[in-house]
Amino acid sequence: MSCQLIHYVHDEHDKFFDVVKNFDALIVRCNPGQIKGDGGNQGKFDDGMRAMRKLGIQVWPSPDVMEFMGAKDALCKIATMSIGLEDTLAYYDPADFAAGFKKTMAFQPRVIKQNRGSSGEGIWIIKLKSGDYCKGFGERSCADDEVLDLMEANDNHSEEHTVGEFIEFCVNGKTGKSGTWTSNGAGKYLEGGKAAGGQLVDQRFCPRIVEGELRYNMASDELVGIIHKKPKEGGISAVGGTGSIYTYYGPKEKKFVSLTKSFLKDDLSKVMPALGLDSEPIPLWWTTDFILSSPEGTATKDEKWIVGEFNCSCVGISKCLPAYCKEDTPEACYNDIPKKDLAEVRRMGDLVGQKGLDIFLKSMRTSGKVCKAGESFSAGPVDVSALKKIGKDDMGLLAQPVKPKFKTALVGIYVRSQPYGGSDKSSNGHRYDTIPFANGMINAGMSCQLIHYVNEEHDKFFDVVKNFDALIVRCNPGQIKGDGGNQSKFDDGMRAMRKLGIQVWPSPDVMEFMGAKDALCKIATMSIGLEDTLAYYDPADFAAGFKKTMAFQPRVIKQNRGSSGEGIWIIKLKSGDYCKGFGERSCADDEVLDLMEANDNHSEEHTVGEFIEFCVNGKTGKSGTWTSNGAGKYLEGGKAAGGQLVDQRFCPRIVEGELRYNMVSDELVGIIHKKPKEGGISAVGGTGSIYTYYGPNEKKFTSLTKSFLKDDLPKVMPALGLGSEPIPLWWTTDFILSSPEGTAAKDEKWIVGEFNCSCVGISKCLPAYCKEDTPEACYNDIPKKDALEAKRMGDLMGKKGLAILNTIVPEFGYWAIRGLGAPCRMMLAFGGVTVKESSYTMGAAADWFGKDKPRLVASNPLMNLPWFKDGDKVTTLVHTNEHVLKTRSFRYGVLCFHVVEHGCCWCAYTVSSNKIVLLTVIVSNKTNSKTSNKQQKRKLIGETSYWNQPLLLVRL
Repeated sequence: MSCQLIHYVHDEHDKFFDVVKNFDALIVRCNPGQIKGDGGNQGKFDDGMRAMRKLGIQVWPSPDVMEFMGAKDALCKIATMSIGLEDTLAYYDPADFAAGFKKTMAFQPRVIKQNRGSSGEGIWIIKLKSGDYCKGFGERSCADDEVLDLMEANDNHSEEHTVGEFIEFCVNGKTGKSGTWTSNGAGKYLEGGKAAGGQLVDQRFCPRIVEGELRYNMASDELVGIIHKKPKEGGISAVGGTGSIYTYYGPKEKKFVSLTKSFLKDDLSKVMPALGLDSEPIPLWWTTDFILSSPEGTATKDEKWIVGEFNCSCVGISKCLPAYCKEDTPEACYNDIPKKDLAEVRRMGDLVGQKGLDIFLKSMRTSGKVCKAGESFSAGPVDVSALKKIGKDDMGLLAQPVKPKFKTALVGIYVRSQPYGGSDKSSNGHRYDTIPFANGMINAGMSCQLIHYVNEEHDKFFDVVKNFDALIVRCNPGQIKGDGGNQSKFDDGMRAMRKLGIQVWPSPDVMEFMGAKDALCKIATMSIGLEDTLAYYDPADFAAGFKKTMAFQPRVIKQNRGSSGEGIWIIKLKSGDYCKGFGERSCADDEVLDLMEANDNHSEEHTVGEFIEFCVNGKTGKSGTWTSNGAGKYLEGGKAAGGQLVDQRFCPRIVEGELRYNMVSDELVGIIHKKPKEGGISAVGGTGSIYTYYGPNEKKFTSLTKSFLKDDLPKVMPALGLGSEPIPLWWTTDFILSSPEGTAAKDEKWIVGEFNCSCVGISKCLPAYCKEDTPEACYNDIPKKDALEAKRMGDLMGKKGLAILNTIVPEFGYWAIRGLGAPCRMMLAFGGVTVKESSYTMGAAADWFGKDKPRLVASNPLMNLPWFKDGDKVTTLVHTNEHVLKTRSFRYGVLCFHVVEHGCCWCAYTVSSNKIVLLTVIVSNKTNSKTSNKQQKRKLIGETSYWNQPLLLVRL
């Protein structure tokens, strides 16, 4: 492998990360605190490295590895392992710390470790001065005035404080309540909370630490050396500079063979998963410090050594120390390392290189590999280890790409109360057509992990999936409820993902609005609709409207909730007494209807009044006797709950069949002609209908295909109120011929009977689903020819999905006040960025803002002008919000911040060639230079005037 030596310079942060994305791996050797010491931002650097990991680039060690391994609460995560102590506790909250520490301290001597310090600072070995320990944990808690003997590990100095003073120091630092401290530390160990690294770990004190601790120097999973670090006589800590004695041993030292063997063989493989890092490799160069916890007299083979800490943050190679500069060696260099030491250094370096190559090759080896029975390829790149694993394996799934363009997941549902997990499952628990979808994403250069939604871990599930770029939802309608979950709760979770800018294919709103029967009303004026299509949500409106339409011509009444034709009624007047003009008369309640239900083509005869009663209230004394398996009550719950009926003109030529157009996004992939059984009207499965399959270019349907794809399809999503959503990846449209017999093929009018994007199946994969006679059905049961056709569809879905993720157009909006949109427009034009522009009348709120916040708009009008919407991520120009969008070599953003108590300033800027280019600034309210400069605590790099107002430029 090549290895170039480069430096991070925070002033060229963006340029740096634009360059390093061309490497396959990055070895980070930035000592803690040095990026900050150079004026940079460690958090910003870490986020940049995390972005590299998302691109599939190895980072050794990654920021997460350094954070989670180095955090003191790592000791809690390994507490149940043989290298941990089960009574190790972590505190993140002052009240929890006070209560917990008083209880543990009353039981036995403790070691309290802060998270942020180094070289032993903030690590306290503590004993009760009185020695009054209780026999059983929890029998008592210390009082605030009990006296503690404390020793700090950084320099082995001793202090004496009360319990209350120690707690005060740890929480609030050196205050009047904490007494007088000689420690150089400031305390405040919980400051900032857990998110900011505020934590304390409370561990049992092991008195044999005075005999020393062992440092295991590791190159990935291989031990390269052991250091015994013995404290100075009378001391406890063996950190450097405290007079401790270091003894060096080889990796095979017999004294420690029991620990070495158990650690390398039994514990090491569990460490990364225990720390939540199972998707990351073991660090290339790191250390583990062990403390002997067994009582004196324990046989060597039975000794228990526990981890004191892990460290992978720029661990040094001590043999190279002669090469570093100090006051008396200002010209120190590599050549100053003694030759004997150089040989050892080279041995370590070569081993690190070999381990790095192994990690890289391992990540590459799976490329193109197909998952076999018993294997799983869904563990990464997004860490899903927190989720319950449902699928037995990922048979047929391709290996995830090393550097995915985007990270996607396919979300399934396993109904635990049903045979096989549901009627659509393969024997491994995945839906029968899962693999073509997932492999299509992978073949397009994206990752696609197979995961299941388990309702009991709802919050955890959505906390995990927010790390994906897109989610493919393949949960058959009714199955979430069938597994004990709540479909609405799941849908709300997915809506929340959309608000985070994550694509959901299809989103709940797309499924709802496309699948709702009143979608036919929304396309009524298009060439694929009928203008006399009506929707009813209210019983009175339904009764009046239906009586009027039924008196005019045969109708089709469609409920919203049913599937497979249940609740879809083809209706004629038994008398045939239709009026000539719509509205000339309305049916009476006692007029008789001939009805046929589409799910099974069975016929019934009822009066108009009975049919209305059945639709509204179900099977009652007033509705007559029904043979339908349906319950009626189609309007139950009202519009909000999906209660609706659609009233559409009956097209008699439906007996000739309907056409199903199978669509991958905006591309037609096949046509199915579904002809009802003789004497029937509905062609749903199981009614004896005849299916004929055609390719997408079938000449018989050229006129419909051309007009639908070219003229109507671009209008469908906006017509349904889904203009901000992409067309579904995999969906169908059913067409019914409405033209009278004898119409020329080129003049035929085909109207939409329904749209469907709710878990539409790939029929070529049906051999992979389990049933009574094929309980072990799996992906490998799909005939090769059909599998290739399914692959073709899946690959097309992958290309369409990639195109969607690559072409999300940002939007900016503002109130229609003269000149208000000009700064943003100027900024975008400068960068050559395509964007959608929206303006609103003064006082109006954009759709994303909602209509439930009028008081907020009134109290802070700047909340609603201007704003940026990138996907579903919205940034308003308020306080310190910043929104940055990127192109290849250009960044632009909007920054808004308070300059005085009631004033607000916002500016549009661009960044090009590492220079901030100010485009414009608007300042509201009065201010002055002195006040602004005094109140702003940002990194000031310039101050100028605009409209006689001050402007603070802020470094990115």
